[in-house]
Amino acid sequence: MPKPPAADALAQECVRTYRELRRAAGVLHDDVGSLLAVTGLRLQLLCMDFPEAGARAAEAAESLEGAMEHVRKLSRELEPSPVRRTGLKTAVVALAEKLGGVAVRYTATADLAPMAADALYRAIASALAAASSAPRATRIAISVSGSRSVTARIAHNGRHRSSELAAAALLARHSGLSFKVETPRTKTGQGTIVVIQYAVRRSAGG
Repeated sequence: MPKPPAADALAQECVRTYRELRRAAGVLHDDVGSLLAVTGLRLQLLCMDFPEAGARAAEAAESLEGAMEHVRKLSRELEPSPVRRTGLKTAVVALAEKLGGVAVRYTATADLAPMAADALYRAIASALAAASSAPRATRIAISVSGSRSVTARIAHNGRHRSSELAAAALLARHSGLSFKVETPRTKTGQGTIVVIQYAVRRSAGG
């Protein structure tokens, strides 16, 4: 098998590393965080059963809360994408509001796996960032639709350099997404449409 080009190899490694970081964040948030929460509950029960241990139990609970806060912070740093916390729709709407002046239409009903939702969000974020910095782009709109596959379209009336989305397209493709850039003619010149698509995998019995 021929060795992939350097850019492909780097993109593969970036995607693999992100997935490993996401798994680590999940272990911290779901497993370690849950264990710490159970320990805190048991400390509360201990205080109820043995009031005389209340002072020491309170000290332990304070230390435990500090540990839980560190776990939450590290989990967020390992996985900065807001999709896990808010869902894809809310994350996309919040991103559009942060950039300002972006029209959003979200009608997708497909149930995406967490990894796919994260990859789609990152691709959308890259396309929106390029659109917001494109010269003469005054109208930016995003639509996300689909029930069996999810298609995101980021359109604007400006133009961007072809290299601006090259890295985003490469990462998207290695994450299982289709990423295309179209340049249709408009009344005022040439516009840009980025089309990102993810095909939801159907189960064998589906």
